[in-house]
Amino acid sequence: MKIVKFNLVDQDNRKTKDTDLIGKYTVLYFFPKAGTTGCTKEAQDFSKAIEWFESRKTQIYGISKDSPEVLKNFKEKYQLKVNLLSDENCEFANSLNVQKDGKIVRSTFILDCWNRIRWSMFNVKVDGHVEKVEEQLEKIIQQDKALNELIELRRARRALSEDKISDEQLEVLLKAAHLAPSCSNKQPWRFIVVRSQDTLTKLHEALSGGNYWMKKAPVLIVVHSKKDMDCQLSDNRDYFLFDLGQAVAFLQIQATQMGLVAHPVAGFDPMIVKKILPIPQEHTVITILAIAYPTGDLSKLSEKHQVAELSERDRQPLENVVHVL
Repeated sequence: MKIVKFNLVDQDNRKTKDTDLIGKYTVLYFFPKAGTTGCTKEAQDFSKAIEWFESRKTQIYGISKDSPEVLKNFKEKYQLKVNLLSDENCEFANSLNVQKDGKIVRSTFILDCWNRIRWSMFNVKVDGHVEKVEEQLEKIIQQDKALNELIELRRARRALSEDKISDEQLEVLLKAAHLAPSCSNKQPWRFIVVRSQDTLTKLHEALSGGNYWMKKAPVLIVVHSKKDMDCQLSDNRDYFLFDLGQAVAFLQIQATQMGLVAHPVAGFDPMIVKKILPIPQEHTVITILAIAYPTGDLSKLSEKHQVAELSERDRQPLENVVHVL
């Protein structure tokens, strides 16, 4: 999704930039010229609906090539309730491809609370347009209120394909992990990507018997660190464990989006892993992730794991783990 960037002035010559929009939904509508019939009606229609939009934490900005002075007169003459922005050199309009042959194409964009464009319409017809925007905004708000579908999709799958994972895919997964937050931005995580068959075979010897299924994975990622690479706080809060968990979670969500399995396990002998890989003895090997494409072929799984692969998610009731004061 494209994130908008701009730095404009409004009808009162007040600076307005993209960062001012963060935290609310925003409707940006481009119009050709202040005072013309269509542009006046569009501004009036949005103004009439302003309370509806504000009740949904949404702000509205109309944008044109007109000067701030012209926009001020336009707003005052028709008692408009929307803010108007001047894009005299059309730099912002060009960034969104809404200028053609030197003229602004009537267009509308809905941005979410992070300034991402979630919906757009070009060559807008004024009649009934505000109603269309309301309908689309309501859909976006409901989508954003819902549980993230990637979190719902992520499963600890064990039926793995042996198809290769590309360098590009691995780089994206590791970038996702590396963007995780950490205490004082310490970034304590360290990853070893293992995909040579010789080293994979050696690592297989470190796995517990119940993790036999990992031997199908074309890539294993070993995650390690030590506590003094991160914050060490009161009450034995060695934050490196928490921060590595966050990094692995980011990697798992990214893998799910890419149609991959990223399954971390605790069942392995860390001493054997350290003998095989260049990991300092003072480091803790936290987890090993199997990275692979999923497959529907469950024939190589144990009966227990075949059942688990197809079962519903098993979670305690939320009230068992949440205490609200």
